[in-house]
Amino acid sequence: MSMPPHSAKRDASEQAIVEILERVGFSVYRLDKSVDLLCGFRGRNYLIEVKTGSKGYGKGLNANQQSFATDWRGSPVFTLHSVDDAVAFSRSIARGERLG
Repeated sequence: MSMPPHSAKRDASEQAIVEILERVGFSVYRLDKSVDLLCGFRGRNYLIEVKTGSKGYGKGLNANQQSFATDWRGSPVFTLHSVDDAVAFSRSIARGERLG
């Protein structure tokens, strides 16, 4: 008996965040492990974790996500909570600001 395919639980704000990032020119690939999104823009890659809720409301990385973020030797993992975060993030990236 095979197990049914596992579908990752998506955060409620993820679809709106993806739409904003794609609208301004990012390519976005949804991941099912470690982080939610792999995004590319102007030859660079960005790992993004989407969290629903306000930043101060304890919606941080879970233990698996934090372990991945700590051990990852590439670019930092960015956490976006809202469309406003996605807009601010994408503007900062487009301006060439160094984040993380």
